[in-house]
Amino acid sequence: MGNCISLCPDPVYNLLSSAGLIKGRGHHINEIIIKGVKYSTVSLIEEGAYAFIYEGFKNATGECVALKRYTLMEPSQEQQVIEEIFIYRSLCPHKNIVKLYDSEIIHRPRTHLPELWMCMEYCHGPSLQDYINNRIHIKQDFSLCEVYEIMNHILHAIAHLHSQSPPVSHWDIKPGNFIFSSNGVLKLCDFGSSSRSYYLPRDLNEIEISERELESKMTMLYRPPETLDLWLKLKIDTKVDIWAFGVVLYLLVFKELPFEEAPLDIIDAIPKKYKNSTKPCPEEFRPLIAVVRSKMLVKNPSDRADIFEVSDAFSKISSLDPLQRPRPGLQSAQRPRF
Repeated sequence: MGNCISLCPDPVYNLLSSAGLIKGRGHHINEIIIKGVKYSTVSLIEEGAYAFIYEGFKNATGECVALKRYTLMEPSQEQQVIEEIFIYRSLCPHKNIVKLYDSEIIHRPRTHLPELWMCMEYCHGPSLQDYINNRIHIKQDFSLCEVYEIMNHILHAIAHLHSQSPPVSHWDIKPGNFIFSSNGVLKLCDFGSSSRSYYLPRDLNEIEISERELESKMTMLYRPPETLDLWLKLKIDTKVDIWAFGVVLYLLVFKELPFEEAPLDIIDAIPKKYKNSTKPCPEEFRPLIAVVRSKMLVKNPSDRADIFEVSDAFSKISSLDPLQRPRPGLQSAQRPRF
């Protein structure tokens, strides 16, 4: 097991500290050992109810890393994080996936609850959400070329997940879960909601369980209709990532989200720009948005395209090459949740 180190910091730590490069961390962890390797935290990047993400470095080499600390509140969470790590490892390496270097469940001294610690590739950012927010703030539209470039990165990331055997559903595709590396590559992160299973609730009990789990996995503004009206008893699977991808593309074009944060508005499945405006879309974006509306933001998931059909559709209106679908017989199906 790993443990917390509080004394005798390494020379690299001393050097950074004396130079003022290690920012105030308050009560947060200074150093941690994961699988026998010692790391130091530099600053807290993000904080949630039970999770913390730090910028850090490997003490022996000074290599910059991201360190995620997640407090396991319930015994059942341990099995969940083991599955998350198993899926995350299976997805690496890929150019559009943040690398996972190592992980361990750690029982630190003077703490009552175990913690999952993950050491990951450090991407200097910004997140795609921050990038979009900045463009909105300075009132600068994305060009068609920029949208296609961002789209291509996201397309490859999702296709990689959906090409696994069984396919992996991310469940929380959104701009905040994509981050730029120092060389401008957009990478998908946060696989805490990912799974290889689908939902097809058949009775009240299964519907109630599905509602709780989907609410915890997904972000409302990126949820498709079938996840909000479970009495339709439609299959809920990798197609949720396609809908969310469509929402991201719409956001890049219009700099606003297509739906209000209200289930009925999303279930209606008519984007805001297309409810009243007679010419809602700039001319150069019309072929792209036509694909988004006809293939991605489609109410019934059985009529919604999969990621390879989406790729094929975009290849016909751009210079992007279509992605290859896994060969028949080489990919097993997702398992049912119930």
